[in-house]
Amino acid sequence: MAAVGLAALVLAGPLSAATPRLSVHPSSVARGGTVTVSGKGCRSGDLVYLISSAFVGHAFVPHSVATRAGPSGAFSRLVHIRTAIRAGRYLITARCGGGNLGVSAALRVY
Repeated sequence: MAAVGLAALVLAGPLSAATPRLSVHPSSVARGGTVTVSGKGCRSGDLVYLISSAFVGHAFVPHSVATRAGPSGAFSRLVHIRTAIRAGRYLITARCGGGNLGVSAALRVY
């Protein structure tokens, strides 16, 4: 029984060893524009929710969009920015595998 637990920890090691990352390009955009949000740190095939009050979408909660993590755990998605939004700085977060990815990216909307 202990060997099974140890094997599970060894097999899970590489999946959790990936340092999570989240980025947005461009980091500054006009209202109604589009940005690409990308990152890594999810398991292959995970459904990834990208969340920000700047986004058009409602995949998980209002202002969220979904994408899938690829074989390496990386993901990328083109996201539309709301037109009816105040200029300012907005945080983008991500969820996958049932929890927060634990990182954020900043987006400036003008």
